[in-house]
Amino acid sequence: MATTQELLINAICRTKQVAPLLADNVDEMIGPYIDIWNEIRKYYMRYKSIPDIEAFASKFKGIDVVEAPLEPAYYLEELRAQYLYSELDSIINGAAKSLDRYAPAQVMDRMMNRLGELGRLTNTVRDLDITDFEAATRHLTAVKERSTALGAPGIPTGIKAIDAAYPTGMSGGHFIIAIGWPGRGKTWFTAYLAIQAWLQGFKPMIVSLEMSPENMRDRIYTMMASGLFSATDFARGQINIDNFREWGQKSLAEKPSFTIVSNEGVGEVTPNIVQGKIEQHRPDLVICDYHQLFADNAKTNNPTQRAMAVSKEFKRLAMTNNIPLIDITAATNTDGTSGQDNPPMLSQVAWSKQIEYDADMAFAVHRNPDSGIIEVVSRKNRHGSEFAFNLEADLDRGIWKEFYGG
Repeated sequence: MATTQELLINAICRTKQVAPLLADNVDEMIGPYIDIWNEIRKYYMRYKSIPDIEAFASKFKGIDVVEAPLEPAYYLEELRAQYLYSELDSIINGAAKSLDRYAPAQVMDRMMNRLGELGRLTNTVRDLDITDFEAATRHLTAVKERSTALGAPGIPTGIKAIDAAYPTGMSGGHFIIAIGWPGRGKTWFTAYLAIQAWLQGFKPMIVSLEMSPENMRDRIYTMMASGLFSATDFARGQINIDNFREWGQKSLAEKPSFTIVSNEGVGEVTPNIVQGKIEQHRPDLVICDYHQLFADNAKTNNPTQRAMAVSKEFKRLAMTNNIPLIDITAATNTDGTSGQDNPPMLSQVAWSKQIEYDADMAFAVHRNPDSGIIEVVSRKNRHGSEFAFNLEADLDRGIWKEFYGG
């Protein structure tokens, strides 16, 4: 019977998902499979791809090619649970045996120390002793490995201007704000970021309360195919089915999942519901579209209080799940005279300034009506410098090009 470690490794090689391979604390749980684990990770860092498991099975006799139909994140959670059970059993039994040789206070002290070490796999609230330079060394080594593999510790956006100014990438716990006037391209642009993450082997999830999941999927397909299909043809059902199937088999089969969640315009969606979807799909990146359409967990009636609460709860989701979360939010004319001819400021976020406080990174997305030029301007960046750039986007054909200047 296959071990959980074998299932995890087989699932990663099948789905080509990068995130589990770079997750923290896996090395200590992978046990006798550490050599093949390191080999696969080293291969990815060098060649930016993950081969099939058969390529390694002949070299490492200790692992078999097995059926692993579930997502790698599932096996990773199973492995973590098994590891915790085994370690807890060892701690408890060891403490019981030690009572014959040591005073109860000494046994309890040792037990608490070991439990504290084990707690790093489960706790969302942590204490960090900065004098523990060995722990810092391990952390810095892991950050270096992720940076070597991806170009950043988190998920790079794939856009040169952002990645140069935002060296951490979209990292776990980051709350990222996309601001824009209605209908000016913010949903298109954030979907483009999701695609860039997916192309690198990560699993995005878009929670769209603004359009049906089918319409959102058509947009994604248009951009993924980059000129092969048009959004208009998708909307009219004028797609050549044979061409689409051929493209889908080539581009989508055996790739990481890309999930779109929608309420179909019926019922309120709260951050608690988003949390449930995170637990169900285990994404590496979440996009919520858009802020003003979500209810807070307490379902507050006052719009300002609701917007403030949603901001705090989205930030908490990002930190608790250790994933980046992009919150798309509308802007409003605070003075009633500024118009909508320029990218909005962070202070113009509709209803709430709480978002301004909570954001780790924020940018405005702007497109003049009937223009294919999308302007993106940073409004806050805790982890780097400011940036500004333009994208020439043929939205109907899904072709995007980054450029600078007028």
